[in-house]
Amino acid sequence: MTPIENELGEQVRKDFKAVKYFPFQNESGAPFILTSDPFSYLQAWLDTKLSKIKRDRGKQRDLLTKAKYFAELSEGFYNSSKQAKMPSKGTLIYYTFINLVKSFLLVRGYNLETKMEHHGLSLPSDQKTQLKLSNVGNEGISIFHEFAKTIGIEINNANRFIKLDEILRELPEVHEIGYALNLFPNTKRKHLPIDLTIRTNKKRNRIYYTLAYEKKFDKIMKTDKFLKNILKEKLKPIDCESDTGKKYFRSKLEFNYTCNSDKSHRMAYKRICEDILPLRINQMITRNGYRNYLNLEPSRMHRLSATLAFGYYIGTVARYRPTLNKDILKGKYQALIQEAVNSCPNQFIYLLVSHITNQICAIPMAKIE
Repeated sequence: MTPIENELGEQVRKDFKAVKYFPFQNESGAPFILTSDPFSYLQAWLDTKLSKIKRDRGKQRDLLTKAKYFAELSEGFYNSSKQAKMPSKGTLIYYTFINLVKSFLLVRGYNLETKMEHHGLSLPSDQKTQLKLSNVGNEGISIFHEFAKTIGIEINNANRFIKLDEILRELPEVHEIGYALNLFPNTKRKHLPIDLTIRTNKKRNRIYYTLAYEKKFDKIMKTDKFLKNILKEKLKPIDCESDTGKKYFRSKLEFNYTCNSDKSHRMAYKRICEDILPLRINQMITRNGYRNYLNLEPSRMHRLSATLAFGYYIGTVARYRPTLNKDILKGKYQALIQEAVNSCPNQFIYLLVSHITNQICAIPMAKIE
């Protein structure tokens, strides 16, 4: 046991594996699915689901068959995008995103093809850096709105416009380069790197979680948010003499559990994840595993909704706005957008495939680009 574990409680383990928070509705202590090709894993997962269907009263086979179709489309567009250059690459990236989103919705029970489907977003001809949310009615299905609702943060149409800066600031992949280029003046960095640990006491009959960040971030980020709203509601500051370089917080949620019971593990993990989810923690996948970032100023969009909106923007500019392409995609945003084009697709694919399959997809250490 480490000095920190001795002081704050040891990390919860199941079958000798560390139990970590993930938003994918996965099982407690679920192993990583190490894959250099998440599309192939998704296809295999869908095939397995299809083969297990015996009676199909709910038309599950039809939904999964459609999901497989759109997953294949997404993979085809993604493979094409890797060979393309901007601006055409932007269109292919958006089609990668939107088709994988359709696969996700179908797996979640949405029966597409029954109504007219639309993107849910538009770029009005009189706008350069603002997308417009479509009206939501009974006459069709807005893919953007349904995705936002299903992924967990329903988009509010009270303000019909989404600014490009709002979208870009929601993407942790390009957060640092955006601030390095001074593209978000009068704001502070908001994606705070954190350590998030699910812990238990020495008797291993109580479960809770701790959150920590390096003190240096107090000077450059709005860490006073820990004293307000949802963070204050769910967390309380604690001292940690074993690690004086970080500030630690402990969950107010703490309850009994039985460490050697699978049922207790499942119930406790589900309850812990439900308590963490509203904190708006974004995850970045790396070859060294997942990194957690606390969103100190969350917008009205889920991180993956923002990525979808970004894809729509660059794809629409490429297809319909050549002058805007020159002004925006080759102007002050060029470096940031190029970085997002290079880094966001892989993150989006791995994360959404994890949401679809309820598994933790990860990049193998052996993968070499």
